[in-house]
Amino acid sequence: MCSKTVRAAGPHSDDISPLTLSWIFTLMLDLGGHRQLIGDRGFNDDALAHELGVAELEEQFEGRHFSFDEDEEDEPRPKRARSFRQQAVARLKTEQRLFLHDFPTPSYPDNLGENLFQLTQLIGLDEIDRALLGFCVLMHSDALLEEATDQLGQVGFNRTLRVLSTLLSYPPEAIRRHLSADSALVRTGLIEVSMTRTYRSGLIDRLGIGNKDLLQDLRFHKGSPIGLFQSAFRRAPKGELSAEDYRHLALPLSIARPYLKRALTEGTPGVNVLIYGPPGTGKSQLTRLLASELSAELYEIACTNGDGDPIDSRGRLCALRTAMGILNQQATLLVLDEIEDLFSEPGTFSPDQGNRKGWINRMLEENSLPCFWLTNNIQALDNAYIRRFDLLLELENPPKAERERIIRKSGGQLTAALIQRMAGHEHLTPAVVTRALRVAESVRVTSDAPAMDQAVEYLVDATLQAQGFDKLARIQEQQLPAFYSPEQSNTDVPLAGLLEGLQHNRDARLCFYGPPGTGKTAFGHWLAREIGRPLLIKRVSDLVSPYIGMTEKNLARAFQQAREDDAVLLLDEVDSFLQERRHARHSWEITAVNEMLMQMENHRGLLIASTNLMDDLDQAALRRFDLKISFGYLRPEQASELLHLHLEQMGLDTSNTELDVKVKRLERLTPGDFATLARRARFRPFADADAYYHALLSELALKEAPPSRPIGFVH
Repeated sequence: MCSKTVRAAGPHSDDISPLTLSWIFTLMLDLGGHRQLIGDRGFNDDALAHELGVAELEEQFEGRHFSFDEDEEDEPRPKRARSFRQQAVARLKTEQRLFLHDFPTPSYPDNLGENLFQLTQLIGLDEIDRALLGFCVLMHSDALLEEATDQLGQVGFNRTLRVLSTLLSYPPEAIRRHLSADSALVRTGLIEVSMTRTYRSGLIDRLGIGNKDLLQDLRFHKGSPIGLFQSAFRRAPKGELSAEDYRHLALPLSIARPYLKRALTEGTPGVNVLIYGPPGTGKSQLTRLLASELSAELYEIACTNGDGDPIDSRGRLCALRTAMGILNQQATLLVLDEIEDLFSEPGTFSPDQGNRKGWINRMLEENSLPCFWLTNNIQALDNAYIRRFDLLLELENPPKAERERIIRKSGGQLTAALIQRMAGHEHLTPAVVTRALRVAESVRVTSDAPAMDQAVEYLVDATLQAQGFDKLARIQEQQLPAFYSPEQSNTDVPLAGLLEGLQHNRDARLCFYGPPGTGKTAFGHWLAREIGRPLLIKRVSDLVSPYIGMTEKNLARAFQQAREDDAVLLLDEVDSFLQERRHARHSWEITAVNEMLMQMENHRGLLIASTNLMDDLDQAALRRFDLKISFGYLRPEQASELLHLHLEQMGLDTSNTELDVKVKRLERLTPGDFATLARRARFRPFADADAYYHALLSELALKEAPPSRPIGFVH
């Protein structure tokens, strides 16, 4: 094939640009790559040889006849006029000359030239920056150019500068300055420069591009220059919540707003805000709200690439650095969500852990734009990182009153009963409710769609169950009978006077003790209702955990939630975590008691603790209760009153005086026994009063024998 004809037609492949081929010729001839490419009898890279127009030399050389030296008396041996290397180099020079004649000033392919120019306008790149970035983009996106650089073998950093100087026609010292740590290219993360000596240190290893999607964007993107970095950072969508939805964060937000405003105005470096809490509590929405209030743009650092695959931690940190370099001329806030993968958990180790930790620490101290860092798991962050954040915001599930208001605002078509049940579930976050409402609303157009309440409850229950929480149906508050009265409980302290006192002073620590079913929890419900405050019940299953430290955290969270909801806190079965420390067999039993004592000491509000085993409680805990109330078995007149009330409610005869006498003689009756039979009657009604009496006897027969001495204190 005539090489001149080939060159006049341009490169052999449509995938390779004239500029790329020009660099390949320079790499082969001016920088010595031909020494690796050309062997004694052929080429080590057929694709390169074909693109350079010299591939046919192998066949020609193999088919050529040998000449012989006639002066040699010994056996004749083959002799070549010129070696294969010499012929290949000569042909390469000819091909290069013809190529340069046809393409004296090759330009960038696709939209690369225009995008490089737009970057000049955006971040102030000069012509050397553009040349270096253009070469790196083509080296990483064009397989043939990468193969050509491989022919140079291992290159140190100084040789890298000489190679780039020859390819791009700029002095080595100028190249060095434009690849330094404070240069525009490196500062923005567009190019990563490696000076580390490794087993394989080719040119492509010295000059990297952290964001692979950026390669395609720089070559093919059409549009605004910011759009070039859509794979690294994206403008955040408009927020959906208002300041009213974060009233429970009034104090921290009153600090965050002016602090961020001043940071934006003065360009303060190293401003970082950590926002943490369970999923669905509005962390992302809060960053959008703050950006809107501060009239700032908000950009989210991408978690996924253009194909929807997750970006690794190094790629996300590179994207953050790029965003800070690209957007630092604007009033801009940045947000990184799901940052758990950026921080190695305690006890883990990876080869680059030390370098990455130093990189993150520097970024937290020197970042040019205020940055929000969002996580669902604060435990993933080492204390060395946490102390570098200026402000930490914990977003737990909003208090019950706030949850109810948010649900009412977005779920106007739900019944009041369902709204109350959803607001009462402490683990049900607003995001779960919003998503359930959106799904339920979208299926209402179908004829066979379930009712709104039914659909929302199913969707919410399915999410709660998958998260390991109770469904809505299991957290309904205890319903007191219409005829309930504290006078139905046998206590050693008049309960009527207690209510009057608590209405004037609601800071009190009460201990209710006595046998099961004697009305301790029911009185707690009544008391909370009468003083107009919600009741927060925490049972042993909610608090005690087999994992070290979790019981203490659960206790602390219970007291915190009571304060946030302005609720009466009722701790049921406190003997499970307030046992006498002198009898403790494990250290965690002592720490749980210590945590409970500390929380009791600092709590401002009404605390009620109930127990069936008063003698087992720690003595220090007992001293901290302001009032200890004993709930005993029903007195005869109380048993008689409850009998008549329940029989009347079930429509049974109440005139049997003999039955009344027999019930008064029963020992160890409790209000709980009557409540049990009331529940049974809902699905298996009693035939008459006599059947009801025998059911009471059956309940008593199941009880253990009474203790030989009184339980608790004698008042």
